[in-house]
Amino acid sequence: DSLNSFFRHLGAKFLFLDTKNTIFCCVIIYLFRILERRYGSLKFASNLIMSCVLSMSTEMLLEQYFETKNFGPLCLVMPLYIPWFREVPVVSASHYGPVSISGKSINYLLCLQLALATKGSLLATLSAFVSGLFVYCTPLKKFSLPGWMGSIFSKTIGRIINTYPSSDTGLMGATLEIQRSQHTEALENQLMRARNRFQVPVNGGGRQLRLDEMWGGLAGAGAAGPAHPNLPVIQSQVQTLVDMGFTRERAETALRQARNNL
Repeated sequence: DSLNSFFRHLGAKFLFLDTKNTIFCCVIIYLFRILERRYGSLKFASNLIMSCVLSMSTEMLLEQYFETKNFGPLCLVMPLYIPWFREVPVVSASHYGPVSISGKSINYLLCLQLALATKGSLLATLSAFVSGLFVYCTPLKKFSLPGWMGSIFSKTIGRIINTYPSSDTGLMGATLEIQRSQHTEALENQLMRARNRFQVPVNGGGRQLRLDEMWGGLAGAGAAGPAHPNLPVIQSQVQTLVDMGFTRERAETALRQARNNL
């Protein structure tokens, strides 16, 4: 009877009772797929099994002491927040007053949702964090399982959480999606700076772009030559520059110098 009770208690550690927590846990596992690519299947499986065993053992002892009960594989998921926090860099961050929100914030919010659901889930989360610190921040991190066990994880869990780079990009490495996000962010910032330079008041001033400086730099680079006084200018381009806040005389001079290459 006690053996059956033990197996029922053990099985409760791998099943959630509600759909909401199950979905949250699946999203967390999806976000943690980058760790499998960073470590490799064998090392990832070794650290995952060791942290899971330590976390489950501590959790069951705490449940006996505090007379609580938790359902769900928190012992399998929560220890991974330690390497996620220490090793995965922040891609971008937005500030809403004193609060900073980054691409990793959604994962932390899901962690709070699962941890604060019940008293038992809070104890399970704390024990998982302690186990994660004990595994990922000590020499135990170097522990490795036999190679055939890594192959099993690669063919089972690895097929679920692993992703592969597409053929339409030159970015490579274990942080492929982070590189993509950084590249996209750099392009957006460049576009924003370019727009801000052309948003000038009608009477000039502020961050007004000097046409002679811009085309002078192009001339120094070989993109434009000396001004041609008799070269006719395109009036639509002149009007475009005038609408930006520049005088008609300066616009015509700059267009002649750039050979109408606006």
